[in-house]
Amino acid sequence: MIAENSNQCHGRNEHPAAEDARLRHLHGELRRWRDEQVFEEDVRAVLTMLRPHREERLRGWDEYRTGGSHFRATVSWDEEFAADCDRELWVVPHVAEVLESILVGTVNSEANLNYKTEFDLYRAVVRELQARLDEAEACYT
Repeated sequence: MIAENSNQCHGRNEHPAAEDARLRHLHGELRRWRDEQVFEEDVRAVLTMLRPHREERLRGWDEYRTGGSHFRATVSWDEEFAADCDRELWVVPHVAEVLESILVGTVNSEANLNYKTEFDLYRAVVRELQARLDEAEACYT
């Protein structure tokens, strides 16, 4: 009797089966809301990966993106860096400086190589790049 009076006072005149159905519906709505929140968080994470370096872009930096089947690379620069470069020829200003910056330092420091061996490795990469450019050029001749 007390439980019935309590339900009536609080506006709950439903039978237990109806209450269960209402709770199942509410549970489904909460699950759907949670799934939407997780999805939106995933979308934000993907957008962040696709458009990294937000602060630099807001300061007017330009960027160039490229990649292969198993890697991605983004180069960003400010107006000062690009000021004295021929932008009609090059998308990325001072390409040699950018490539040097990417290459030098990529040898694993745990390899404990002396500087001569390390720079020989860098030169081997540059020679391989030269061979790849020659191969690519051969496709046009």
